[in-house]
Amino acid sequence: MSTRRAVPLVMLVATLAAVLGFALPARAAGGGGGTPTPLPPDQATALASAVSADSSGSSTSVVDGSTVLNAASQPGADTTVESGVTPQAAVGLSPLIEGNLLSASKPICWASAAWNRWGTWPYEQKITDTTYWCAVFGNHITFRTATTTASGTLCGTSWRAMALVGGGIGRGFAYFINRASAGFSCQTVIPWITIHTSHHEDVERTDLGATRFLSSG
Repeated sequence: MSTRRAVPLVMLVATLAAVLGFALPARAAGGGGGTPTPLPPDQATALASAVSADSSGSSTSVVDGSTVLNAASQPGADTTVESGVTPQAAVGLSPLIEGNLLSASKPICWASAAWNRWGTWPYEQKITDTTYWCAVFGNHITFRTATTTASGTLCGTSWRAMALVGGGIGRGFAYFINRASAGFSCQTVIPWITIHTSHHEDVERTDLGATRFLSSG
């Protein structure tokens, strides 16, 4: 067979593969390495909706007040400060005066990144809730700032959102609950067919510096 005729034949096979809904073996199945190739819609849907082997995780560390305020100044940060208290006082950088009374305790601050992942490579979808918060230890929350980030290999982020859905900030509140949400658009081998998904995670933080997953979906 001449080279001139072989090239159109390869293109024809590739086109038939897309139309009939099966994948060519070269890099189509993927394994986390190399450049991923979009799959037919049914296979892409199966991978996007599969249960991830590494579905969630979190890490928390103690940080200083300046780090917290810097995080609050970043684009997209959702921030809540105890009513009647300056941000500097709420993060421990100046005296904490509540109701005209000087608190005997200085707020302690933490940073936490809590994430959930859905699907498998290259159709994974990941949401991360990165939150900085401060509290009078074991008493009440004084400051909170949170952002949502989202990522995926063949699933791009369509939108992101962060909301305070439980608990609160200020005297009487020993915890708060964030809901981090995002929408994804996942490519397939057929350019005009895109798989759309959306997910969320609810994460609780406490005045003891603890992080706990409550739900996801």
